[in-house]
Amino acid sequence: MLTVTPKKSGESAKEYALRVLLENIVSVNLAPGDKIVEHDICSALGLSRTPCREAELELARRKLITIQPKRGTFVSYIDPALVEEVRALRSVLEKEVSRLACKRLTASHVDSLWENVTIWEMYIRRGDEKKIFSLDKKFHKMLYAGCGCNYWYELIESVAPHFDRTTVLSFKCRLTEHVERDHIDLLKAIERGDEEGAVAVTARHMDRYIQNAATIRSAFPDYFLK
Repeated sequence: MLTVTPKKSGESAKEYALRVLLENIVSVNLAPGDKIVEHDICSALGLSRTPCREAELELARRKLITIQPKRGTFVSYIDPALVEEVRALRSVLEKEVSRLACKRLTASHVDSLWENVTIWEMYIRRGDEKKIFSLDKKFHKMLYAGCGCNYWYELIESVAPHFDRTTVLSFKCRLTEHVERDHIDLLKAIERGDEEGAVAVTARHMDRYIQNAATIRSAFPDYFLK
């Protein structure tokens, strides 16, 4: 069932439909292979057909849904090759961000990141997957912002949902212990001004999906492209 959040101030009808659909796809509340019924989406969001259709076309362009003539619209299956492309791109950008963080982050920025990790650890202990994912995303966004790399963040976020779905599934598999350690080790390296150490931790962090891929696919075999 679609989870509907309130429309944000200044958000257009299309932006609202796109955001809600995207949130549901990334969280796998709309699971790969699920059929998207336009009438139901419009009704749930209180929107006309046009903005919902525009949102669907945007998601199709981004390969997150598949429109099949005479059959319907479906959430795309997770494509491991596409996930790897996004992971590799993120790895390149985030290694450079971690290097910059050692030079650019202020003490206030670092304190905010430590606060994020502390709260994140609490929700890991509680097994709250939604909060775990949200705080993980916030941690990385704060790193980019603190380094003045907001455009880089926007760039990676445009393709991130493909990788984000596997991150959500990894949290459902309780694969959080090493990720938690990565965040802590990265912040320690940044505090030391250890650029090479920060880059090494980031490389390790971005390789987690490769290490966990078999476990995730074993737990959710029907979610992946055959």
